[in-house]
Amino acid sequence: SNSQICTDMKKTTLETVAQTMELRQNIVTVPEEVRIKAKQAVDRMLAVSYEAKAAEVSQ
Repeated sequence: SNSQICTDMKKTTLETVAQTMELRQNIVTVPEEVRIKAKQAVDRMLAVSYEAKAAEVSQ
């Protein structure tokens, strides 16, 4: 359903992400403790994704 689509996220493109990173715009700073926990969460998500893809390849 359309109620589950985030219109703000639809505005984000690879081009705007690349431009933001290249120009170092819209920098967000967070406390170190928050950064560490967020990185751990992202690392776990990437590990699960990697494991799922590896399982697909081995089938």
